[in-house]
Amino acid sequence: MQRNGIGKIVGTWSLLFGFLFVLSSVCGASSPVPGEHQGDGKNKGSYHVVGMGPGDTDLLTSRALDVIRKADVVFCKPEVKEKLSSYVDFKGKEVLAGYEVLFRFYGKDCSKLSKEEQTKHEMTCEQYHQKQAEFASLVRREVGAGKRVALLSSGDPTIYGPDMWTLKELHHLDPVVVPGLSSFNAATAVLKASLGEVIITAPFKTEGREDTIESLSSHEKATMVIFMPRDMEDLFIRLAKAFAANTPVAIVSYAGHAGRENAVIGTVSSFAADLSGVDKQTSIVYVGKALAQAQYKSREAGSPQHKGKFYLVGMGPGDPDLATLRALKVIEKADLIFAPKKISDRFASCLAGKKVLDGYHRLFPFYGKECSKLTPEEKAGERMSCEEYHQKQEEFAAMTRAAVAEGKTVAMLDSGDPLIYGPCAWTLTELRDLDTEVVPGLSCFNAANAALRVGVTEGKDTHSVFLASGWSVEEMAVHRSTMVLFTMRTEFKKFIDTLSKHYPLETPVAIVFSAGYADEEKVVHGTLGSILDQVGENKIPFEYLLYVGDFLSDSVDRLNHSSQ
Repeated sequence: MQRNGIGKIVGTWSLLFGFLFVLSSVCGASSPVPGEHQGDGKNKGSYHVVGMGPGDTDLLTSRALDVIRKADVVFCKPEVKEKLSSYVDFKGKEVLAGYEVLFRFYGKDCSKLSKEEQTKHEMTCEQYHQKQAEFASLVRREVGAGKRVALLSSGDPTIYGPDMWTLKELHHLDPVVVPGLSSFNAATAVLKASLGEVIITAPFKTEGREDTIESLSSHEKATMVIFMPRDMEDLFIRLAKAFAANTPVAIVSYAGHAGRENAVIGTVSSFAADLSGVDKQTSIVYVGKALAQAQYKSREAGSPQHKGKFYLVGMGPGDPDLATLRALKVIEKADLIFAPKKISDRFASCLAGKKVLDGYHRLFPFYGKECSKLTPEEKAGERMSCEEYHQKQEEFAAMTRAAVAEGKTVAMLDSGDPLIYGPCAWTLTELRDLDTEVVPGLSCFNAANAALRVGVTEGKDTHSVFLASGWSVEEMAVHRSTMVLFTMRTEFKKFIDTLSKHYPLETPVAIVFSAGYADEEKVVHGTLGSILDQVGENKIPFEYLLYVGDFLSDSVDRLNHSSQ
């Protein structure tokens, strides 16, 4: 396992960012920013936690940029301001630093903490409480004065983010979370891996919990994604005891940093024996059989002998302003674009004058399978026959290879994150002989997290999150961890009946409808015991996610309701 070479970002980034700002204004400016007060003649303030994405600034969404541009007060590190200053005018804005990572000891009684707990961080419990109170007082004052306040938070703020405490503290201000890409989205794009079921976790060692790495390892079909692997040696000692020695592992470092991203792929046993090629400070660890299909190629492997390139581009869910600047840049330079009508309509202004082909989007059924060996049951339920799918797959591949051979840029646009239950991931396997790149996009999961306005990894009894479907809910529910269910047309009552076998009926649940659509997004809160009555007999729209877990008790909606 040798570490791949890490390049240095060079070039005319400031000019590129200026261009991207203009492009984002054209493609994503039509959607209203959630939390804005428009047309009432009153000078109302607002508080936004803005997901900045991981790594490079071109992984920001147009919506995030718009909120930052309109803010009167911005809380961010000096280096973040510097990265943004190429295309965000900070003149007239109050920019405040020194209020990052203040979550420690929030809501805890300092007098009840041990001396060891008090002294293992850079500040004492009392000092953290003082800074928290100072921050909250500043925000309340500025919002009360009609100012727009933005706290810039790295990655997806709702996934192990350090700023979710501010939503609890300031819930009465009706704060807004602007969704951002997680390092998980960016690292999966590096691997070019379609993962299926996912378990997001961290190497916690709390006794009595049912979501330890050891207990979660029983789900062989799921990919475990481990954040914050600070002690890598200890982590792999644990993994070696929990997983088969030949279980595939990938370690991705600097996800989202173009030119620095790096992945090392091996097995549980190979990493347990040798971690010398691994960056231990900026990494995220993947464990699971699905990694065997990852199409990542190291820099040492060299580039394919083709002039052009193929991009699989995540365009985000909902409104066009949730596309990243990187995605918009790929559209601008693409010579041939494959996109379903829904995406073409959403991004009509960006795609004007481009060669855009429809009819090649959802072609994954039967890919790589021999039609003659499939049973009638396996062939049933699809809109085309196995042979027709194969024909369309071949048409797509032939057109793409011909264009790339001519030096052209080809892009397949997919909604959400193309590698989280994405229907176009098969193209990376089919075109593995070409130069390919995945542009990560916001998943409906990221957008729905923001709509809930709570940290999804901040459960009272669990800090892990299961991304599951109707096919896996039964086996994953036994851990009673936070679950996010991608419904996949599964009957809603079936979900609730299955979950009720494992979770108490008073467990909080939430349904997020139309995540990412500012004018249509809706959240319904309830419990496992009440949600069926709340929904009633009405047919539930296709675009919804179901959340289950006690973390929902701290959502802004529930806190505001309980304080009324």
